[in-house]
Amino acid sequence: MDMRSSSQSGAVIRKLIIGISIPIVLVTLAFGWWSFTRYKYERERATWKTAALERLAATSLTKEDITRELAIWSSTDHQAWTGENVLTMKNGEYLIFAFRHGFNNGFIDHLFLAHGSNGHWYYSTYHFCNQMAGIIGDDSPGSIAEFASRYAAFEFDGKSDVCLQHTWPPK
Repeated sequence: MDMRSSSQSGAVIRKLIIGISIPIVLVTLAFGWWSFTRYKYERERATWKTAALERLAATSLTKEDITRELAIWSSTDHQAWTGENVLTMKNGEYLIFAFRHGFNNGFIDHLFLAHGSNGHWYYSTYHFCNQMAGIIGDDSPGSIAEFASRYAAFEFDGKSDVCLQHTWPPK
């Protein structure tokens, strides 16, 4: 009888070890997949950031497309303040911008980068949506400072990775 109960208790222990090990392995695999995927998308976002900042730094109001956007907006009958490359403020200030859509579930933040007519650089993780659809119906901010306050945009040096930090929604 000792042999049989020893064998039965060994089988129970093996089943218990297997029963505990399977969920641990599955959780570890899921966390590994999540971490790898997040790392991959964060790297893509950082690579986009570098290219976008270079493009924005080289962009000036002498460029035809931006000059055209500003000319359209300066007419009195045009109410839009958002365009493909420029956001205009009521006081005449503007932001030349680039935007990358992230994940709407917060897995990877959106990224808005802009160079202002005031010479400052701005970043935000506000969900502007594609083609700035998230703000197109809003009234134009009175100034860049009001825009920054309204849309969680913070100043940075125009080069560093500080612009990859989360700004919105507040944690």
